[in-house]
Amino acid sequence: MKVLIQLAQEENKLTENMVDMMAKTNELAVRRTESADTRTRLAEERTNLARQQTDFISKTADLAEKRTTSADKRTELSEERTELAREQTKFSAKSTELAEKRTILSEVRTNLANDRTSLAAERTNLSQSRTTLAAERNHLASDRTLLSTYRSVLAKGRTELAFIRTGLAFVALGVGLMRYFGVGYWTILDCALVALGVASTAFGVKNYLITFKYERVFQERVLALISNVNSRSPREHDVL
Repeated sequence: MKVLIQLAQEENKLTENMVDMMAKTNELAVRRTESADTRTRLAEERTNLARQQTDFISKTADLAEKRTTSADKRTELSEERTELAREQTKFSAKSTELAEKRTILSEVRTNLANDRTSLAAERTNLSQSRTTLAAERNHLASDRTLLSTYRSVLAKGRTELAFIRTGLAFVALGVGLMRYFGVGYWTILDCALVALGVASTAFGVKNYLITFKYERVFQERVLALISNVNSRSPREHDVL
């Protein structure tokens, strides 16, 4: 009995530790989600900066065209400036391509962050399910403790009934020997058997009456437990 109670207590402690670990896991998931949102905002800011760079580059191209128009009126220096403008245009095109790639990568990171958020939500649901199962295990452990106590009370009652049966057997044996052999030297032994039988019967009846009261109390609890189990089982089938 004590071993079962200790095992139930240890199981409750393990369940509490599991609940604490689940809470910590949820906190870590929330922090990861917040960091993912921060990275997403930074990626959006980088995208806006890349767009601004593209606008600046387009303006630079317009200025290059104007310089090209004015280069027709100049000599060799204007031609050199035109070549430089063309090189700047190439660099601006490359910068635009890089900006587009960065935009694509930021979108990929955003999608990955969304996936991590959904996985964190799934982990949260699983942790809630584990918490529910742990609570059910606690209820089952308390039910097992009640049933084991009830079995111990019934065993005690059977032992006391055995005392009553043994006492009655001794009384019957002593009375039978008295009637068969009559009064003599062995009558002392017969009286001792009768006295032992009466004492055993009285001891058994006294303790059995006490045990019977406990048995009635535990019987009501067990009947209530059986009714609760029967009421819970249809709900579990509906859930399944």
